[in-house]
Amino acid sequence: MSHLAELVASAKAAISQASDVAALDNVRVEYLGKKGHLTLQMTTLRELPPEERPAAGAVINEAKEQVQQALNARKAELESAALNARLAAETIDVLSARSSH
Repeated sequence: MSHLAELVASAKAAISQASDVAALDNVRVEYLGKKGHLTLQMTTLRELPPEERPAAGAVINEAKEQVQQALNARKAELESAALNARLAAETIDVLSARSSH
């Protein structure tokens, strides 16, 4: 399962490099989408003996959960940064807007 650990590390690296939510969604699809790298790992279960499948499936699901948690955390960071940037752009200096009487 070292291949699985490499996939998780690769996914986390791609997640940390995503510069916006759209790029992050592309990473999500690449790893967790219908034909994603981690999703395809589930297809390897049928090659295993029946008694090994539950344990292997649990390991794959744990890897998918780690990637999903990293995606959620990065999405929150990106959304927060976007909101802060938008709020900073919208700030109004109320003192300079005063009219003198």
